Amino acid sequence: MFKLTVYRKVNMSRNFFLLVLMFLLVLVGGKIMLAHEKIATYEEAMKLYRSGDLVAAEKKFRAAKLNVVISDHNKEINQILGVLSPIRETMEELDKKAGDYYNEKDLPRLADTYNSWQEHLEKWVGGTAVQKDMYEEMLTLTKLDKDLNTYFSAIKKAELAKLTSSLRNDEKEEQIHKDLNLIPSEYYGGDSKKTELIKSEFQKYYSGIIKAMITENDGVFQLVDEGNRQFSMLKQFSIDSLWLKTALETHLIKVMTEDFDKKEYALFAEKAKTVKDLSSEMADSQVFPWIEKRKNELLNQADKLTVGNKYEEAISLYEALRPLEDTEQLIKSANLAWDKFEPIRVLKRLYPDKEFPHFVNARNKWGADSAVAAISKEGLIYFGKLNGEEEMSVTTGGNFGETLTVNKLDFQGSLSLTDVPVLFIDAKSSSRKHRYMAYEVVNNSVSKILDVEADSLTIESKESILLENPVGQGAGEFAYYERGYSGGFQFSKIKVDYIDISAKDIKNYYGQKVRFTTYSATQTADGPLIKLSETYNFTTRKYESQYLLLKGQLTNITNYNRYTVIGVFNSYQTITDSYGEPIEVPVFQVEKVE
Repeated sequence: MFKLTVYRKVNMSRNFFLLVLMFLLVLVGGKIMLAHEKIATYEEAMKLYRSGDLVAAEKKFRAAKLNVVISDHNKEINQILGVLSPIRETMEELDKKAGDYYNEKDLPRLADTYNSWQEHLEKWVGGTAVQKDMYEEMLTLTKLDKDLNTYFSAIKKAELAKLTSSLRNDEKEEQIHKDLNLIPSEYYGGDSKKTELIKSEFQKYYSGIIKAMITENDGVFQLVDEGNRQFSMLKQFSIDSLWLKTALETHLIKVMTEDFDKKEYALFAEKAKTVKDLSSEMADSQVFPWIEKRKNELLNQADKLTVGNKYEEAISLYEALRPLEDTEQLIKSANLAWDKFEPIRVLKRLYPDKEFPHFVNARNKWGADSAVAAISKEGLIYFGKLNGEEEMSVTTGGNFGETLTVNKLDFQGSLSLTDVPVLFIDAKSSSRKHRYMAYEVVNNSVSKILDVEADSLTIESKESILLENPVGQGAGEFAYYERGYSGGFQFSKIKVDYIDISAKDIKNYYGQKVRFTTYSATQTADGPLIKLSETYNFTTRKYESQYLLLKGQLTNITNYNRYTVIGVFNSYQTITDSYGEPIEVPVFQVEKVE
């Protein structure tokens, strides 16, 4: 084991203490140097501070404070740093945050940063001269004001650029409005200019949308829908909507007027209904009284058409106005009136599989509001009555098949004995000009009272008719048919419409229908001559004769035969007698030779 001698122990102790002494000397020297350095830094800081170079002074004061070798001037340093450092730190922090929030597109926090800056600015600028100067130096150093101006100006421009006609999104519009309002008024030129610009830009944006829709002739529904949306947004943003009301009112009246003038009433009503869904912001608009006025004009027009029995046009108008007015009852009433005016409509509805090529209507007869008589294509007679809102009562009968060609069907009240419906039919005849048929409707049955073929028919009373040249009895004559015990019309007698006279008295019956019997005397170029009388003139020693010239129906008239003729003496004619002298003779127009 190695052992130390006393000498060695003493020598080692001495060396140790020398080392300690040397270390202490170094420490003391270092402290002296650091103390000198702190004092120098402090003095430099004070020099900068007094000269007004506060940012540089604050940096030196911080450096001096970090030198803890001595505590000299610490109180002064802390006091000055207590004023300068918060301003530097805050401004640096605000500048950094502003840049970060702008890059992160965090406008709310960027706005908060601006507000925080304004709060500190007010405190510093309103504080001591040192605070104000330090703030101004830091503002110059950080350029916070310029940065914020750049940030907010860019954001404002970007947000305004979003207001295009393709946006049309409530949430996005709300966000843009919110973002624009978050931007401090300073970057608009003040509060009033900020408010004015935001309102102006949004009005321009909304106005552009409306103008584009009007220009592109968008539908009324789309325009009203967008109008309501804009009214809501304008109200939310506290922006005046009078311009929107005016634009919508003008355009909507214009497009509805076009439909109204073109008589596109259904389109008008549909558009008007949509317009009436506009926001309450349009409550005092002229568009609504305009719609009401036009609607009432059309209702009045439809009412007049109904009164004028133009039911189809009236119902068409009522139908068109359904979107604006409950016209259900008006349509029902018009249809009922139409049915009564043209009851054939009801008959066709009751028998949809039938065709009625011939029909006739009557009103306010036989205890009914209206009645209809019709002949189906198959030749069956239908008689229907309408009363009030009751269903039509129908009587059928008198089937004469499809072979009959009907020229005319009518009600013939002049043949009714007891005020019952009499249906009169003028049909085609194979042997005469007409076939006349008549049916009575009594006790829900149809009874035939006439069926005759003749050239003409005249009703002389409810019980008597005159037929010209009927088939059967009375053929070639005017024959009377009268009601028999069975109620039907039967041949009664030939009509006599002339006076029986002597031929020599013909001059007493000028213009009257007469019948006489005579001999035909002489055939001449002008016609047969009948000698009415002959006398001898002793003065002239000649026979003077009176003649009657026959004209007209002269078939089979020969000389010296006896004939009975019927006709009218209605003129005179000059002829030459047997002596070659002109004489004037009466002319008899023969209608019939018996």
